[in-house]
Amino acid sequence: MTDSKFILFIKKCDIMSLEKIKTITLMCCLPDLASVNIKDRLLELEKWTTVEIPPVQKMKESLEMYPISASRLYAEEKELTNLFTGVYELVKNGILLRLFLIDGRIIFQDYLDKRLEFLGFETDLIVFLSKHKSQSETKALTAHPTGNYASADYGGHSYSVCTPAPVEMKKLLLAMDRLNEETDLGYDVTFEITHHGPTELDVPSLFIEIGSTEVEWADQKPGAVVAKAVLSLAEADDIHAKDERISKEAKLLQDQVVAVAFGGGHYGERQTVNVFRTRLAFGHMFPKYQLESITEELILKAFDKTGARIAFFDKKSMKGSDRRRITEILEKNNIPILNDRDAAAEYGIGFNLREKGRESGE
Repeated sequence: MTDSKFILFIKKCDIMSLEKIKTITLMCCLPDLASVNIKDRLLELEKWTTVEIPPVQKMKESLEMYPISASRLYAEEKELTNLFTGVYELVKNGILLRLFLIDGRIIFQDYLDKRLEFLGFETDLIVFLSKHKSQSETKALTAHPTGNYASADYGGHSYSVCTPAPVEMKKLLLAMDRLNEETDLGYDVTFEITHHGPTELDVPSLFIEIGSTEVEWADQKPGAVVAKAVLSLAEADDIHAKDERISKEAKLLQDQVVAVAFGGGHYGERQTVNVFRTRLAFGHMFPKYQLESITEELILKAFDKTGARIAFFDKKSMKGSDRRRITEILEKNNIPILNDRDAAAEYGIGFNLREKGRESGE
């Protein structure tokens, strides 16, 4: 074999090995202060490699083939190109992380997985780095899946849900909670229920967010906590870790049972509680104020996309009429129902990572 052929052979082997490893895509939205903050912290924490951006014409072609969603509520979106302006790569513990900078709002990035594949960036998971905004202006670190119960005013398609990432969302909440305590940040660490776009993604995806005002979005301390949590997705779960907290997190992530949840408020209070005390992981979560309107088709789609085995009811928060209607749908489709009390009894792990006083409703 000649030297040139040997070099080509080695390069081909390198490409094949890269294709086989798990790939996590991280999306930074340039118009989003919190997203840019998290991106900056990620680049500070590790030595990333700059990757050549695909040709502009190729990116435009991908948008024509797999268009983003649009909303009349976001007129300024027309001024954004939705093109990548930067790409970085990092291999950590055998997992490839790719960080994309995009001139567009991430809630409108339907078919992003298809565009990435078209551009040669196939992925196994998409993590959207984002801000969280609330009327209460509560300082919070959140994670949630995406979907629309009716109209699609904030991205995605109507009556549609994404393919969620239940175990990864749980791992992020556990890591953010630990880092929040270690740094005395004092933020709430919590789920949000399923809401907004994008919805048309076959690859599992999730949002991780900093809330809830411009002060928090730009603050490097929560940005670093979220960045470190994101990087933990490339770390193995070690039940034998010397750090007792990390060991307990690993135990909570063993033998996960995935559920679709019904009831509770916007922050999925009981779902969040059960992340820290049971083997349950949650995919789509429907809040009490949407239960009357969700259709049987959407409910079954949520189970299909989540790959869930059971339903979880925050029973106390649900209207009797909603509970009876949804129970009928689930029983008809042979889906067992678990309430909050049964969750701890059946899937509890013998400890709770959160102090008693921090649990709502206990």
